Amino acid sequence: MSISGETLVVIPARRASTRLPEKLLLAESGKPLLAHTLERCLEASLPNRVIAAVDCEELAAIAREAGAETILTDPSLASGSDRVGAAVAHFPEAVAVVNVQGDEPEIEAEAVDAVLQAVLDGAAVATLAAPLPDGALEDPAAVKVRSDELGNALGFTRLPDTRADWRLHVGVYGYSTAALESFTSTPPTPSEQEHHLEQLRFLENGIPVQVIPWPRAFLGIDTRSDYDAFLARRVGASPP
Repeated sequence: MSISGETLVVIPARRASTRLPEKLLLAESGKPLLAHTLERCLEASLPNRVIAAVDCEELAAIAREAGAETILTDPSLASGSDRVGAAVAHFPEAVAVVNVQGDEPEIEAEAVDAVLQAVLDGAAVATLAAPLPDGALEDPAAVKVRSDELGNALGFTRLPDTRADWRLHVGVYGYSTAALESFTSTPPTPSEQEHHLEQLRFLENGIPVQVIPWPRAFLGIDTRSDYDAFLARRVGASPP
């Protein structure tokens, strides 16, 4: 379909991180973690622009070196989506936005395109879901999603659940700019605050979330062991 207006990927990136300090600056792979994520996003074919929404000049420099644009955002912003909204405000011609976290160095360009295409086809919000790995139903760190027969999200949870129709939520989001503006202009909802799941704000305000099946999850980096495993996978994928 023809696209009237700009399509963006925005990577919210803040320097502070609790479980792995300054993880986006880690460069034991040969380049900073943030650069890996940006390079993957730059491989997507549908976005017009890839923008790092950063909170410090060190991250901005990494983004520019990787080939992305940068917007400096307020370090006090509450969530990644709020940081995305602040960046998108600089692009009044934007019609669709994909939000990719800065600690997703193995995000697939095809997944970015799939989420963006869903928004261009009319979804207010789109996200991904993958098959549940063993133990994920009981794991509070694993966010699960259920959807109806039309692919609309029925709910998200971190809690253990015995129902078989949960899938693993993959935290890549596409939004129409109208849906993103609605999100950022609406205060957090009680369920969002209770469960620490900002996507519940959409559902509780009547904004549908389309769930796109994806064959696999992307392993984000939250801890030192996550980063070590990422380094090991890169070595294992290298040619002899």
